Amino acid sequence: MKTPASPKVHRRHLLLGALAGAATAAPLPAWSSTTARRFDRTAYDRYVSLMNAGDPRVVDYYADDIRFVMGIRGKAQVAAFYARQRPYVKENLEVLFFCADANGAAAEVRSEIRCMKDCDDPAVFGRTLKAGEILRTHGYLFYVLDQNGLIAEIKGPPPELLGP
Repeated sequence: MKTPASPKVHRRHLLLGALAGAATAAPLPAWSSTTARRFDRTAYDRYVSLMNAGDPRVVDYYADDIRFVMGIRGKAQVAAFYARQRPYVKENLEVLFFCADANGAAAEVRSEIRCMKDCDDPAVFGRTLKAGEILRTHGYLFYVLDQNGLIAEIKGPPPELLGP
């Protein structure tokens, strides 16, 4: 004999129904209506687009006190770092993998750094570069986000140099 089908109940309704009785004893915390921006794949793609375009607005994704790679600290220092590099290279970042939650994000990236103009100052890139040089890298980046969803720290192992 067949048993009658029970009506479908969404598990959210079950959970909310179960919690309704407990709500009088211990109210649930309200969902925060925080102004934190989401650092999801769409936001990351915009960030990478700005990076690839050499757009100085890329620093809008950083917290004022960001801890950046190479010991650079603070949004103003990061902006100065990019401004110093920009006349010499064009960087193209390709995202192979990305995931994020409210606290951070991780990405696997491949980059190509193309030297557009000779740079004789080894302090800018760690060595002199000649126009036409291309560096290709592969690496992993880990982003720690602050309470506003801005990048507070970028971490990761040194990228693997794929070749000139």
